[in-house]
Amino acid sequence: MNSTDESLKSITKGAGIIFIGVFISKLLGYIYRLIIARIGTEQYGLLSLGIAIFGVSTTLALLGLNQGILRYISFYKAKNELSKIKNILISTFKITLPLSLILAVLLFIFSDHIAINFFHNQNLSLIIKIIAIAIPFEVIIQILFDTFKAFQNIKYEVYIRCIIENLIKISFTLIFLILGLSIIGATIAYTLSIIVGAILAFYFLETKILSIFKDKINSSFFNKELLFYSIPLLFSNLILSIILWTDTLMLGYFLPESEVGIYNTALPTAYLMNMIPYALYILFLPILTELYSKDKNNEFKIVYKTVTKWVFLMNLILLSMFYLFSKPIITILFGQNYVGAATSLIILGTGYFIGYFPISSQYFLLIVKKTKLILFNTLFITILNILLNFYLIPIYGFLGAAIATSSVFIFRGILLGIESYLIEKLIPLKLNFIKILFSILIASMLVKYISRFYPINIFTLAINGVLLLGFYSLLLLITKSFEKEDIMIIKTIQQKTGVDFTKINNFLSKFTK
Repeated sequence: MNSTDESLKSITKGAGIIFIGVFISKLLGYIYRLIIARIGTEQYGLLSLGIAIFGVSTTLALLGLNQGILRYISFYKAKNELSKIKNILISTFKITLPLSLILAVLLFIFSDHIAINFFHNQNLSLIIKIIAIAIPFEVIIQILFDTFKAFQNIKYEVYIRCIIENLIKISFTLIFLILGLSIIGATIAYTLSIIVGAILAFYFLETKILSIFKDKINSSFFNKELLFYSIPLLFSNLILSIILWTDTLMLGYFLPESEVGIYNTALPTAYLMNMIPYALYILFLPILTELYSKDKNNEFKIVYKTVTKWVFLMNLILLSMFYLFSKPIITILFGQNYVGAATSLIILGTGYFIGYFPISSQYFLLIVKKTKLILFNTLFITILNILLNFYLIPIYGFLGAAIATSSVFIFRGILLGIESYLIEKLIPLKLNFIKILFSILIASMLVKYISRFYPINIFTLAINGVLLLGFYSLLLLITKSFEKEDIMIIKTIQQKTGVDFTKINNFLSKFTK
């Protein structure tokens, strides 16, 4: 096996762990949201606003250093310079922890002002106070998770974020609801899960990855280089965080909290489009950074294109389900009161699909240190996002928010693709993408026709998903949409499970271009 296959194999194995973890996380996350949604649309909207404020605050506290350490730790790991890696971590904590504490205190103090003057609802104040406590702990988690990614050991993130935190949120929310604490209990459960997650992340770092306390290290010399790389990312990440939460925050400003609650059923459902890119690209930056540092340009481009193809191929399944069954998906998951979000789900799903398809270009810009260009991109689209939301929400309500967010993600994806081509002549598109599109269109039409003969409920919805996947897979084989890199992925899965699938491999090879 050549070094390109080794790189793709590493991505596949890591992505497999993440995919399983993210699937469990989404399932548990939906259970948590289902519980909150049943409390009421207004209560669900209030918690969504609190989480939005929390997300923006955490991004600000991180100063972009989490992405900075991901790049530098990956780089020095390839050179086996552990002392510099320890230095990076200590420097990062010295900067981010004091800042996160200051932000948490300020948010706690001014929670009444924010709740009343910006969102016109006093009930939001206590939610902000409770969730502000979690900011320093979330900063710790983000830094350590990116450290785990740099070491290409992401199972601890899966254990903590995908499983343990969600189980804590669900169990404590149910307990607090029984005790009559309603939405406040759900907020406390959310905060507790993050505190426990931070403690566990630090434990795994010290005992399983790399101890930062065994040796005394002078960490001052690296601050300048790390900050120069990361500060542009601070503004980029902050702006991106604002992009992600602008629709929710502006809906809270213009409309009742019940509208925010309805919209926030479509938003996380459409955000499932991030599951595949996250699973594949969780190791994308560290591995490509190593390939780039070793000047393996040909392998770099092969991995880049292959991972992009996987995102495109797999996300088409989810997008098709949104188009075919948006109303049943929303109704089954959240209840009849939220059915108005069905159209928003289609709009957001389309935007996320196009926006995340060329996301490899974002990581490419990080690798080649084009952080200022990333900052320019996000500044531009943030202004566009705010203007679109400001114009469309008063006219179309949460449907306007969906249109604005979707438009911004589409524009961002196109912009990143153009820039990666201009800088390094990287083209993520392949000719067999046409065959993939043809396969999903035919499969979708078949499922749509078949579904006319029975009512849609949770059972038949699952059957439709299986049918779509089956028809799609068969058509991919017939059109010979697979390549040797795709067959390598299947072989890796076989090696990992220890099951002999030689006959299946030989069969698939006949349909490989």
